[in-house]
Amino acid sequence: MRIGIDFGTTNSSVAYFDGDTLTPIQLDPPNENPKVLPSLIYIDRDYQVKLGTDAANEYLARETGRRIRWARKDINAIEIIVAGGGSSPIHYWHDVNITTDIGANGRLLQSVKTVLRDPRYEGTMIFDRYYPVDELVTILLSGMKAQVEAQLQNTCNSVVLGRPVRFSNDPAINARAESILYRAALFAGFTDISFQMEPIGAAHLYHRTSDTRQTALVFDFGGGTLDLTIAEVGGKRPPHVIATRGVLIGGDDLDRRIMRSLFKYFGEGTKVDGGRDFPPEYLDQLHTWQTMPELSRPEPLSKILDFQKNSTNPAAMRALETLVTQNVGFKLFREIERTKKALTGTLMARLDFDHDHVAIHERIMRRAFEEMIEDKISEVEVDIHNVLHDAGMRPEHINVVLRTGGTSLVPAYVAQLERIFGHDKIREMDPLTSVVGGMAIVAHEGSGMSSDVYKRENENPIVAFRAASERPYEHVVLRSHTPAYTDRDYTIPILPLELSGLHAIRPADMDFESEDRKFLRFKLDRPCRVYVIYQAKAYHLPKWLRTFNREHTLQVEIDSIGGRYPFFVYSRDFPAGSFFLGGAHAQGYSGIVFMNYIMAVKGL
Repeated sequence: MRIGIDFGTTNSSVAYFDGDTLTPIQLDPPNENPKVLPSLIYIDRDYQVKLGTDAANEYLARETGRRIRWARKDINAIEIIVAGGGSSPIHYWHDVNITTDIGANGRLLQSVKTVLRDPRYEGTMIFDRYYPVDELVTILLSGMKAQVEAQLQNTCNSVVLGRPVRFSNDPAINARAESILYRAALFAGFTDISFQMEPIGAAHLYHRTSDTRQTALVFDFGGGTLDLTIAEVGGKRPPHVIATRGVLIGGDDLDRRIMRSLFKYFGEGTKVDGGRDFPPEYLDQLHTWQTMPELSRPEPLSKILDFQKNSTNPAAMRALETLVTQNVGFKLFREIERTKKALTGTLMARLDFDHDHVAIHERIMRRAFEEMIEDKISEVEVDIHNVLHDAGMRPEHINVVLRTGGTSLVPAYVAQLERIFGHDKIREMDPLTSVVGGMAIVAHEGSGMSSDVYKRENENPIVAFRAASERPYEHVVLRSHTPAYTDRDYTIPILPLELSGLHAIRPADMDFESEDRKFLRFKLDRPCRVYVIYQAKAYHLPKWLRTFNREHTLQVEIDSIGGRYPFFVYSRDFPAGSFFLGGAHAQGYSGIVFMNYIMAVKGL
């Protein structure tokens, strides 16, 4: 069974098409639209997961109004080894700690898709576990796959995943984001994975409703991006894409503009310390609810408390204290989003928000909102004309304009399209499910974009392996929170994104004392980079491992009965062929290595 998934910044959806009937999947019964799953994840201290509306409700019930309690927490101790003046190295332990909110009952994650465009973002710590970004995406995809199989009473292994025209202007970042999506789909249990650009999905849906050939502009404006595609659709020939563009503007940007208009409640325009302007860097932290708690850390909070006595607006300083210390940012942004939606159908909407010292009561006129986003409206117009230029067309060459995505409902953009193309050409598709309907059709037709490159990257290059001991070794795909050894109930709570998804050999831990020079034999079917994840407590490495390079930016941690231990990562490139690695205590080794190493490989 083949399905289509629209994995969105704000909302996600799934549909199945059997050639005759398009079936949207019920993903979130408590939601106002149960066919849509808000792309929210809530993970509590027991690592139990809730998605969508349940995630939002859990966060609002357990976190909103709770005062943040910062404390330093030890997360590890790393052994530092330096060359000494004598024959032995000098080594010492360095404690690693972080400042964390010890009162948190759980973490809420929103807009996971957006971080795929950030090459610096690899994952996040949630209590004592590290979640690489591919595992976060997997959580959402797994939940949707389970709903499909439960409702259609069938196993689903094939998927077409929607993706924006571009995640970034950088092709390398685009490829990285798509690779992460592919790997997450594998982790979720899909075996046949392809992609399609989201606006092209919408074009496929409209294509089936038109008997005549038309030139369509798809205007797909969601929470994270705007995608513009010009395509020939309708008639008996398949859709033909002429030009496509991705614009890094989304509904979340418009929400932030409304929030910006509320800064006056939290210190904008206030004079502090006898005439200085209120620190603008504090206001910068208010653009998203996720960054607001940073101002509750001891240093900025102490200044905010001082400003309550030494400023021209003590009430705003008390409101700011409430906002950043009581976890009410998410609730405020939900009210902002509700107000934005209300302005779709009315010329004025009220924004009312009361919590402790925060008392916001605003009447926001649609005209004022449009002034807030004026530059975003102008950016969109420029890109509309750019995609027309890419296609070698003028507005009069477009027969129909297909609006989809929640942000396409904003009246300023509706008016913009009507002014450029004419009222009669505009067609409104279902803003939340038209893209996924097209993905389901693409899945049925088998016309998704090939993922052969990612498939090859994720195929197992280890043809065979054998350890010199009698203990069991097994092939695995390396993932966080999974067992590290075949003979120990030890897990991997910290695994860097670069190692996530690699094919590996899970060893027996009791072989850690092996001094064999040719302990682990293996065969590769193509050139590979071989990684050795070796315990960090060695004073000297075995001679065989000294031919590897230390990956200084990578570190793995393994939980054992005696605590959590750091492992360094070493790499070396190998051609195709048969090779061997020595034992963890082979010649040249000295130190206190009492856990076995793990080998992983990446095809080159």
